[in-house]
Amino acid sequence: MVSKIDHLGILVDDIDHNRSLFERLGLEVGAVERVPAFGVEIAFIRVGESLVELVEPVGPTTDLAADLEAAGREAMLHHLAFRVDDLESQLAELRRAGVALADETPRQGAGDASVAFLERRAANGVRIELVERERDLTID
Repeated sequence: MVSKIDHLGILVDDIDHNRSLFERLGLEVGAVERVPAFGVEIAFIRVGESLVELVEPVGPTTDLAADLEAAGREAMLHHLAFRVDDLESQLAELRRAGVALADETPRQGAGDASVAFLERRAANGVRIELVERERDLTID
């Protein structure tokens, strides 16, 4: 079951370059974390009970870098992530309902979370991520 919006993912060409706007808004940008399973570096920003996630591809030949290049942008809204209580059960339920899954099983995400993405076609082109966390993420 979905309990809340966990985060909005913003794909950026450079976390350090893009963090200044958020800091000018009085928001704290957390430490950068490398997530090898996705080929990215990530920094979280807490906004109330939800997060904004800055996602930087670590190499110019990744699919995410290609997404930025194709859009002709330095930053773009990439995905919407929902917090779920039990990711494996949620995936099984979606699979039974015929929902297209990009990830059949959970992967290790940033901030000690288990994550899985749906296929874009499952949400009419919107990239949806499901996130299971033991506790809310602290920004440091």
